Amino acid sequence: MTSDVITLADGRRLSWHEFGDPNGWPVVYTAGTPVSGLGAAGYDQTARAARLRLISPDKPGYGASDYQPHRSLASWGDDLAALAGHLGLDRFALAGESGGAPFTLAAARHLADRVSVVGLIAAGGPMSRADRVGMTVNARVMNWLARNAPSLNTIRVAAMRRQLVGADSRERALHRATAAAPDAAHAAALRIEFEAIADALRPGSRATVQELSLIKQPWTFPLSEVKMPVHLWHGALDRNAPIAFARRLAHELPDAALHISDSSGHDVGLDRAGEVMSVLASYAN
Repeated sequence: MTSDVITLADGRRLSWHEFGDPNGWPVVYTAGTPVSGLGAAGYDQTARAARLRLISPDKPGYGASDYQPHRSLASWGDDLAALAGHLGLDRFALAGESGGAPFTLAAARHLADRVSVVGLIAAGGPMSRADRVGMTVNARVMNWLARNAPSLNTIRVAAMRRQLVGADSRERALHRATAAAPDAAHAAALRIEFEAIADALRPGSRATVQELSLIKQPWTFPLSEVKMPVHLWHGALDRNAPIAFARRLAHELPDAALHISDSSGHDVGLDRAGEVMSVLASYAN
């Protein structure tokens, strides 16, 4: 892994991490909520095998990236344009996971002339009543608060931060989670996820509260304007972002392919990592 930071036009710092093949075709990956760019470490080996250079920024207020008070879905496209320019990227892929999916779609629309393909993994977003069927109670509450009383999510996010930012409490939480993991691969992925969540929350809770509100409110752009190929991977057993939402996205996007894993939940990215990277690599030019 390599990491670096640039200063954007408005004076904010934007941090990013790189995984996979440093000489491979670039894929800019936006992690979920609240996950810093370190979350892409789970795809390091499969990206390397597919000869992909996986570039994973910290969203505003996560990790080493500065908070952005007036952030929007569209502004992420501006940040990625600046990063692509700094790195000298001409054509590249975009990928987004869970809460990173809305930002990825907004950036794809903004950078349409430079993006060859989009990959969405366990995509989340503003869900209708029908989309929420099967969702966990915890996810329902957080979704409702994000739409109707965003500031109240501060309590829930602050509790998560207290549990995960401290090394000792994080290890205890990780031990409980890995005890239920089905195998060593899932246990290793949980460690990466916990470390990336801690990294995202270390600067504070406000960026996560802000982000939840952005992704759960109606999006500010029409999906019909995202015209490049979009591949969606979703688990049929996902209870954080039920598959009905992914089906609706696939129906509304002009050029979409939905890949369903019948045995996966929200961890479909881990289960289908090789397939995800292989499909994205097939668009390299």
